Amino acid sequence: MKSKDWLNRQKRDFYVKKAKKQGYLSRAAYKLVEIDNKFKIIKKSSNVFEFGASPGGWSQVAIEINPKIQITAIDLLELKINHPQIKFYKEDYLNFNYNKIEKNFDLILSDIAPNTTGHQSTDHLRISMMLFDIIDLLDKLMIKRGVFVTKIWKGSEEKSLIKELKKKFNEVSYFKPNASRKDSVEIFIIAKDFL
Repeated sequence: MKSKDWLNRQKRDFYVKKAKKQGYLSRAAYKLVEIDNKFKIIKKSSNVFEFGASPGGWSQVAIEINPKIQITAIDLLELKINHPQIKFYKEDYLNFNYNKIEKNFDLILSDIAPNTTGHQSTDHLRISMMLFDIIDLLDKLMIKRGVFVTKIWKGSEEKSLIKELKKKFNEVSYFKPNASRKDSVEIFIIAKDFL
């Protein structure tokens, strides 16, 4: 999508306007609100690890729903929220030293995405590779019975990703929030009860 078209779409977008009005850092905040309304994951969690955390809309929502929650967040881009319960690392998740943090996360969130090329299958493969890497990292981060929520763009690797998640979790579901654009191939996977 051309940047001019994107800007025009943003100006008209209901969730962009709503986020501005409510003080959320991104329209993505509403996706997590909807996910939590359906799956009730945030109130039950105490320690969250978030991949692709910038600008910080999901962190805002997590703290709003559960004021006691502790968040460890990672992104290449700066987080636009500063909060005592958020420990932020401005690093590449692939080069991060996971040994320096305690393995105590009961909820792992990923809204991570590569810069898009506009070529749907290439973009799908790129986000899928990131997710396979993150799935490999779950054993280093997550405690038993934990929950993993991730965005995926629909495509050829989807079945393999689900298969990998089913090896690690008892329950794997799909969910498309209303806040996801209708024309978007984005869908969320909610994996519960880490083995």
